Amino acid sequence: MTSEKITVVKRSGEYEPFSERKVRTSLMRAGADDGLIDAIVRRVERELYDGISTREIYAHVFALLRELQSPLVSKYDLKRSIMELGPSGFPFEKFVAGVLQAQGFTVAVGQIVQGKCVDHEVDMIAQKGHRHYMIEAKFHNQPGLKSDIKDALYTYARFLDVEQIWVEIAGHRAHLHRAWLITNTKVTSKVREYAKCAGMRVTSWNYPSRASLRLMVEESGLLPVTSLQSLGPEDKARLLGEGIIFCRELPERDIPFLSRHKLEKARKEALEACRGKVSPSQVES
Repeated sequence: MTSEKITVVKRSGEYEPFSERKVRTSLMRAGADDGLIDAIVRRVERELYDGISTREIYAHVFALLRELQSPLVSKYDLKRSIMELGPSGFPFEKFVAGVLQAQGFTVAVGQIVQGKCVDHEVDMIAQKGHRHYMIEAKFHNQPGLKSDIKDALYTYARFLDVEQIWVEIAGHRAHLHRAWLITNTKVTSKVREYAKCAGMRVTSWNYPSRASLRLMVEESGLLPVTSLQSLGPEDKARLLGEGIIFCRELPERDIPFLSRHKLEKARKEALEACRGKVSPSQVES
């Protein structure tokens, strides 16, 4: 059976034809060149069978990259790495703040903001030029979960209370004040519909198509420490507990609970993830 006739089972349980383009796109986003992409696609196609799951295809590509000790594996597994920033949402908030700062925003995390009626504990306040945002960061640590309409309603209702104070601040009437919901998974169609009507900004992993969280993260070049294959779950959890979120922080911070060997290995992996290449000939066997 040719790959064009293979049926794939999505995470949702729906069926669709196997898409070579999707495999190529995922590798291209991770930074693979054309030769490596061609070689991996050929290896993956040998393992296809009718009814294979998208998760199994993904796992096979990931295993190939790990087998090659490819520095690209950290980038290829980015979505899962962000999900591992939990179980609490605070590391995710700091991660999003770093991504926004890379885009030129001034960001404050975990703020108590005065509203007209009550005070609010807000995940982030961000500003860029005359644009002023109250941000709710909705974190999910399991695939398949979506932020739904109640998350959008909650975010916007609190914003309306805060906005009444903001417009009274000297000079702020000229600012664009908006609510912004950011999530690491998907949002429902109702959320997108409501946001457009209310004038609220929504960013999910794959929405909007030209300004999604995935694209924002890729453009920032920032990787979470959870993406490092040289560190185990306990090491990653402890780094997060110490407030160390980004790979770029490893050379800058004193991390006494990591051995010198382990720390140097993690630092090397973080650097290679941004520049490493793998020869296509290594994939053919």
